[in-house]
Amino acid sequence: MCLVGGLVGVLSCALKKMPDGELVSVEYTRSGTMAGYVYEGHVERDSTGAFVLRAMKENYGPLFEKKLDVATMRKFRQIIEEEKMYKYKESYTPMLEVLDGWSWSFHATFSDGSVISSHGSNASPRDNGLNRIRDYMAELIQDGVQIETE
Repeated sequence: MCLVGGLVGVLSCALKKMPDGELVSVEYTRSGTMAGYVYEGHVERDSTGAFVLRAMKENYGPLFEKKLDVATMRKFRQIIEEEKMYKYKESYTPMLEVLDGWSWSFHATFSDGSVISSHGSNASPRDNGLNRIRDYMAELIQDGVQIETE
């Protein structure tokens, strides 16, 4: 039974593929032991149809906002594809119980209705996808307008 269960798990990961649709929203958050997010960043369409990034410039900092173009959304999609983030497991946890630590969440929605949703507590994927998404958000938001007070 264990062998069959393991084989099914491996095959289901191997069958995951990059969604065909355009990326319409992306979100990454990271939490620590303090209240609130260590980092929060998300891009979604506003009521006018424009893409808007809302993200922190620094850990536990206020949110800033910046409008983005379609080419920028394509770059986020490229990162997801290059890092094979569509193959992420739904949940990541360590083998041993950890009572304190950190957690994260990643969510991406595509125009064809596909969704990539993954989260973890004290464990994460081995690739660099989450860091690349955060780094790109941090780069983009540098000239953003502050929308939240500290």
